[in-house]
This record gives sequence, C-alpha cells and structure tokens, in this order.
Amino acid sequence: MIAFIGILLGMFAISVMQLILATALPHIVTQIGGDSLYSLVFSSYMLASIVTIPIFSKLADIYGKKKFYIIGMVTFALGTLLGGTAPSMIILIIARVIQGLGAGIITPVSLALISDMFTAEKRGRMIGVFGLVQLIANLLSPSLGKLITTKLNWHWLFFLTLIMVSLSALIVTVSSKTIRADSDAKLSEIDIVGSILFGGFCILIVSISKTIGKEFSFNVATAILLLVTIIIAVLLVINEKRHKEPIIKVEFFKVKIIRRSIISSIIAGAIMYGLITILPLCGVMLNKQGFKINESNILLFFMIGTTVGMLVSSIFTKKLNTVGFTKILWICMCIGSVLMLYFISRGNLNLFNLFNTFIGLSVGGVMSTFMINSQNAVKSEERTVLSGLVQLGRYLGASIGVTILTSMLPEVSLINSAAQFLGTFALLVVLSLVGIANEIF
Repeated sequence: MIAFIGILLGMFAISVMQLILATALPHIVTQIGGDSLYSLVFSSYMLASIVTIPIFSKLADIYGKKKFYIIGMVTFALGTLLGGTAPSMIILIIARVIQGLGAGIITPVSLALISDMFTAEKRGRMIGVFGLVQLIANLLSPSLGKLITTKLNWHWLFFLTLIMVSLSALIVTVSSKTIRADSDAKLSEIDIVGSILFGGFCILIVSISKTIGKEFSFNVATAILLLVTIIIAVLLVINEKRHKEPIIKVEFFKVKIIRRSIISSIIAGAIMYGLITILPLCGVMLNKQGFKINESNILLFFMIGTTVGMLVSSIFTKKLNTVGFTKILWICMCIGSVLMLYFISRGNLNLFNLFNTFIGLSVGGVMSTFMINSQNAVKSEERTVLSGLVQLGRYLGASIGVTILTSMLPEVSLINSAAQFLGTFALLVVLSLVGIANEIF
C-alpha cells in the first residue's frame, strides 16, 4: 500500500503539471518572452511521450517495471528542475521534452505495477482509485496553477512538482520489492523502427499543422513536408505489417468500431487539449477588456464538465445505444462551440462558462465511450495493445489541436478581442463535424 501511495503521488504530480502550466503560461511568456513558441510548450511534451510510450512499455516488461518506473521519474524530475530554472522559452521547451520522455515511461508502467502489486480481487478497485486521483488532479489543477503563480512565482509550479515526483520515486524505491520480469519477449522483438517512424510521422504532421494554422496557405515547403510525411506513413504501414509485435496493429483498422474509436480519440484529443490551451488565453483577453475574472476559473469549468462527462458516460454506456449517444455528443460539441464564441463576444461570462462546461461534458462523454467500445471489440490479450494505440491517438490529436489552435491566434501580448478567437472556435466546429461524420461512415 505504501508503494501504491507513492505511485499515486507521482501520477498526481504529472497530471497536475500539464494543467497548471496551461493556466500559468500566459503569465510566463510575459516574463521570459517567446510568444511565437507558445504551442511547443505543450506539443513538444506530447510528441516526446508518443515516441517513448511504445518502446519503454515493452522494455519494462523485459527488464523490470520498478526499474523503469524509477528511470521515468528521474527523467521527469530532471526536466522539471530544468523547467523551474528556465530563463527562456527555448529552455522551457527543452525541459518539456525531457518531462515528456519521462512521462512516456511512467504512464504505462504505473498501471502495470499496480496490476502486479495486488491480487485479482483488489486490482480493479486499486486501478479505480488510480483513475480517481487523475480526475481529482484535473479539478484542482486550474485553481492551483493560478494560486501558485500569483502567491509565489511560476517557478514554484515546477519546484513543487519536483518535490512530489522525488518523494514518489523515493517511496517506490524503498517500499516495493523488485518485481521479477516474467515476459517472454526479447529485445529484438521490440518495434523500435516502428516507434521511430511513428514519432517522425507525428512530428511532421504537427509541423504541417503549424504552417497551415499560422499562414492559412499551402506553399512549396508545406508540400515537401507533406510528401515526406506520406513516404514515412507508407514505410510505417509496411513495417507494422511485417513486425511480430507492432506498435500499431494495422488489422485493428479493419474493424469499424475500433477504427471509429481511434479516429475519435484523435479528434477528441485535439478538442480537449486545444481548449485546455486556449481557454486561459480567453481569460487574458477578457481581463484586457476590463472584466474582473480569474482565468483559471474558465479552465476549471471545462475540467469539471470533462470529469463529470467521463464518469457519467462510463456508468451509463452499457445501457445506451452508444453509436446514437456518441453522435449526440458530437452535435452538442458543435453547437457548444458556436455558442461559446457568441457569448464571449457579447461579454456574457455566465452563459459562456455554461457552454464551456457543456462542451466539457461532451468531450468527457466521447472519450469514455470510445474507450469502452474499443475495449469490448477485442479479445482480452489485445486490450493492452489497443489501449496504447488509443492513447497514442489522443496524444497525436492533442499535439495537432494545440498547434493549430494557438497558431491561429496572435501572440499573447497582442490578444485583446473576442474576434481574434473566431478562427479557433470555427475549427472546433469543424472538428466536431468530422467527429459526426466518423460516426456515420
């Protein structure tokens, strides 16, 4: 139980870091500059995790989960320390890459460790507690980010996180026994080439997204990037079809419900993390217009909606027509995006936050539904691989969504009008329509 508490503390710290940084980043860029690199603070973290999750989840099975949990925590701690002392946006982004590498190791290993620590009778309950801690982190993070930034300094966002991850690593190191690796997999069977190709594909997609989102044009450089991306995608598919243990099981895409779930994870990831990034910027704009508003509360309303949406949908999914229910959720997101833009332009904060929460409910419902649907569509021995693929899809969507949405906005210091958010909320409508189309076809 002591080791379990240590793991919970570590995951709480990692979950909180992402959201408190979203709240604080508008203040950080006013001190260290680098407005043009705003989106990279988030997308670099996601991309680094995408590369490490599939490789290190396999390595941990071969060489020991506890060992790799400690390696992941030390890596994340180093990135956190660098972030807390970052004098410029470039250094902060490097710190986020290191944090992402650490999180990519920790996330899959944490759940596996919990499964190994407890008997089958207790395992489900403990994984439930693990999920609950992450939901609590989602709710507390916006207020914590604002409180720490205003009462202490933004550097303490990193230093307090560093204390928590260090304690987590120490507790797990001292209190848990080394669990013997019992996997029959060999190092040669790990799909390292596939991971590198997938990572390269994601980086190129995000690069194209930034170019299109910022310039709204398709030039020669973008065309070259697109061509290289297509070549890498083809090589990736060929590699995955041939590999014994691929990170992306191509056969999954032949099953309609799984294909829909993976595409939904990409779209929902883009919407969720895109909103996490731009909602604090809405608060910055409102403050400049004379509204006395705590911008962390705007993000808090969204996270409350997301959390409740996940919980309620996970309870009632089995009792509902999930295809019809998911269509309704996408339609709600589409309508909510239009109404959020309308009410923020009218200065009606109460109704803006109402539909902010409404979109959160829809996003949380979609994310819970597609995960359950995909899990029910495969055999038990394939669920771990599928869960990893859905997680990678969500991270890829998050990287794309954050990059495009922030690229469509001016630099933080120049944001002063609701009209500047027209493109971002219009894109949210488009993404929601794509989600509806995905459920139909």
